[in-house]
Amino acid sequence: MTSASSGGDAFDLLKRFHERLDVHFRELSEQRHQLSPVAPVFALEHDLPQAEFEVLEAAVRAAVASGFGPRYRQWWLPFVVYAANVGYDYVGVDYWPIFAQRTPGWDRLSNINGHRSRLRDWFVRFADEYGGARPTGAFADFFVNIAWPIAHAVLPVYLQRQLARLLFEFRSITADQLADPDALGAALAARTRGYPERFQEFCTMHSLLGRVALALLQGENEDSPYLVRSTLERIVGGLTSERQAKVWLSKARHRASQVRTTGFRGKGGALTSTSTGTRTRTLSDPRLSMKRLADGWRLFADIPDLTPLATRLPQLYDELKQRRARIAGVPRPVAPGRLLYAGEQLLTALPAEGQAFIQLERADPSVNVLVANQCMLTPGPWWVFRRRTANHAVQVKGAVVRPGQRYLLVARPETPPPAVAWLSEVELRLEGARGYLLDLPEQIGDLDAFAFTTAGISVISSIAIRPVGLTPASWDGEGLGEFLEGDPILLGLRAEHPPEACVITINGGAPELLPWPAETPELFFGLTDLVAGVYEITVTLLGTGEDSTVASGALTLVVREPREEAENAGTGIRMLASPARPLLTDLWDGRASLSIEGPSGLQAQLTVTLRGPGGESLAHLQRPVRLPLTDQQWRTFAVRELRGSELAAAYDDAETAEIAVSRGGVGFATLQCERGFRPLRWVISKVHDGGYEAHLIDRTDAQATTVTLFETSEPLVGHAQVPDQPIASPLNGGLLVATSGDVSSAIVIPPDPNRLFAQGGARRPFVQIGPRSLIEAMRLIRGHALWADAELPADPFAQAQRERALQAITSELAGLIGGSRWAHQERGQREKDILDHLEEMQAIVGTGAEQQIGDQIAARLWHWANAPDARVPELAGLLDSVLNASGMGHPVTAVRFLERLASRPGRLLRWEETKRRQLLEGTLRSPVLLRAVRFAVLGSDALRPEPRDSTNERGPS
Repeated sequence: MTSASSGGDAFDLLKRFHERLDVHFRELSEQRHQLSPVAPVFALEHDLPQAEFEVLEAAVRAAVASGFGPRYRQWWLPFVVYAANVGYDYVGVDYWPIFAQRTPGWDRLSNINGHRSRLRDWFVRFADEYGGARPTGAFADFFVNIAWPIAHAVLPVYLQRQLARLLFEFRSITADQLADPDALGAALAARTRGYPERFQEFCTMHSLLGRVALALLQGENEDSPYLVRSTLERIVGGLTSERQAKVWLSKARHRASQVRTTGFRGKGGALTSTSTGTRTRTLSDPRLSMKRLADGWRLFADIPDLTPLATRLPQLYDELKQRRARIAGVPRPVAPGRLLYAGEQLLTALPAEGQAFIQLERADPSVNVLVANQCMLTPGPWWVFRRRTANHAVQVKGAVVRPGQRYLLVARPETPPPAVAWLSEVELRLEGARGYLLDLPEQIGDLDAFAFTTAGISVISSIAIRPVGLTPASWDGEGLGEFLEGDPILLGLRAEHPPEACVITINGGAPELLPWPAETPELFFGLTDLVAGVYEITVTLLGTGEDSTVASGALTLVVREPREEAENAGTGIRMLASPARPLLTDLWDGRASLSIEGPSGLQAQLTVTLRGPGGESLAHLQRPVRLPLTDQQWRTFAVRELRGSELAAAYDDAETAEIAVSRGGVGFATLQCERGFRPLRWVISKVHDGGYEAHLIDRTDAQATTVTLFETSEPLVGHAQVPDQPIASPLNGGLLVATSGDVSSAIVIPPDPNRLFAQGGARRPFVQIGPRSLIEAMRLIRGHALWADAELPADPFAQAQRERALQAITSELAGLIGGSRWAHQERGQREKDILDHLEEMQAIVGTGAEQQIGDQIAARLWHWANAPDARVPELAGLLDSVLNASGMGHPVTAVRFLERLASRPGRLLRWEETKRRQLLEGTLRSPVLLRAVRFAVLGSDALRPEPRDSTNERGPS
């Protein structure tokens, strides 16, 4: 064939390609239907040689360039194939600009939205006539047009590396899943938490994901029933061009081949396991240890990485990312997302009997039931720790002791110790507990063994079970071992008197009888194909005679999924983010926090790189930092270094940020933050006269997007804008909100600094107030949240103007609730130093019997300025009588609500609606409460030695 050079040539070529493709796809559809009625055909499977496909592309482009008239549209198949090929090179940012760039004349067509819909309709027709793939899931529900070419691209280039890694990390694949693509797709999608957001969006199409995965898991040079060879080779070629992806895919294929060969179905390895009907240990149960420090023995809980919970309990995983956690025995709450990393916690008190070990703040009770069941301490009355060294002991979870060993026993004070001679009490730095050192002799008499048993401690002497061969990831020396999935597990049994045979069971399943080697004290056996989970191995030794049972013992094996180390290859440095995988915008705006752990006082190199849509480097920043780096230090660094550096000029164009910290000889850690795949996104750019203009990138495929501008001078008054036109920044800056259906995107647009300076500075924001009511208060709270949650561009003036708008809304809300005198005072002190108004505020907090409240608060301002954590409980005490009269419930909860209402009211939208309404109605009934707390917040913050960081406030989240 020759290239298309005119409209006539294009017409003829399109017809010929359409007829040829029609035959090909009908034959392919018949083959797939014989395989499975739901096995789809993809438009990328055109199977055309590269030279011929280039002619098809030329014909499509010529047709579009000549106006894309109706005469071309009857031959629609080449357009579907062409659009799917564009989808293959899709980089996850925007589809239509790529399509227009490759198709000259496309963006000049009239009624462009109509042509986009026409392409989608042709994909629907392809699905109807040839059994073509139909996109499903959240991605397809929202991106109604571009989901079709992307789905028919099978696996766009930018997703290939992520899928290779997912297949590699999915070590628990079974033969059932290899025979059911839908089940495999659902299982894989459940493992994608922690992966980039765009990849998660793609994986919501379970059916497509499963079929692509099965095709990739075929052996090298093997055909797949789910993809034609040319398409499969194209995808595999893209994957293997990158070294790490090639390794991941190779290992995943090898594992799948083993599963096909053995027919393994994931029931628990060499010995089939079944449920015992009772709660067994889980992968997320904590591991306890005792360490002797300078001030005595202390208790530590090593909480494993809870990320695997995403597979089975996605709701719980999401809650762990978003909410602070309370750990029994730990005085301070744990930051959101922190429990998604393995880590050790110091317990200052022994958890009370029946107390849940972990609970999430302000979570639904059903969620906390799940948390309690997934992370549980072993029950008492005794906690037995085997002493590895003089200063370190690890828990023996079976509460067993063995002759000749050394232990540390812990119990509650009221629990009597065993009546044996080898105990000596030792001081513990653990509230609600007593400790005893125990050094056992080589032989234990029956009376002493009975004393241990009576106390609830078992004595084992006739049988020993231990791992041999490959060193386990963890071994407590007694009855608990940890291995990584895929590691060979070899166990040894030693008996004082060799038996005739032994019986082994796993999790109470079918027993397996093993003969004992003649005249040898030890037997070795191996376990294979154990997927991630907890396994109770029970061993019974059998002799001869009427009572054939000689002895019995047990071993707990914990098999964990290996974690990929490429993201955190250094053991000496660790980077922790909250939430666990923050977006670029959250990190830049200060809504997310970052901490870096490492050797104290060590200086390391911190590198931040901003990258564009194609992965190209836009800007680069390197700074030395001293470890460890706390959350607060990171926030200071972000404000001073990120927004004030060369990164600022590239921020608005960046799609990802890479943060790396390293020190030679110690290690390194990296974190990648995406801007996130947003259906609506604002881009702010500078114009020639020094001002700014905003452009909306609308990926919704919808025609009902609305845009509203709120100027900073009137932050709650909206003005409608044209969505597809650039919007110039108002003189004082403002807030832009784009909405399409249930999706919205808001950004603060900076002012024009030159014009602002020429007029003598920014105007004071004006907030119009309606009648004093619950409805009006909620209008102001929602307006505050709209401004507070909006994204910030790189320009520092945007942050300043947002703060002015937020302060104005908060001040008017306080005046609305506090009454006319308080409203007058609020307007008078705005834009001035708050210290000049403290006496006036103190005088009007209360009247009559409530006059003393202002005086009592004034006397505590300096104390709260230096001890901010004391403010809430002490305010609850000062306001107790008024709080009780208002019917607002628990005093501390009420004061936390009032503190948020008086400082950052928009955050109250995160409170449960019924509780928020009850507390707000109580505040309206007793306005002295809001006046008192507003005075306390403004006064103590103003007196604080360092300015308060508004991004680190306490309260419901």
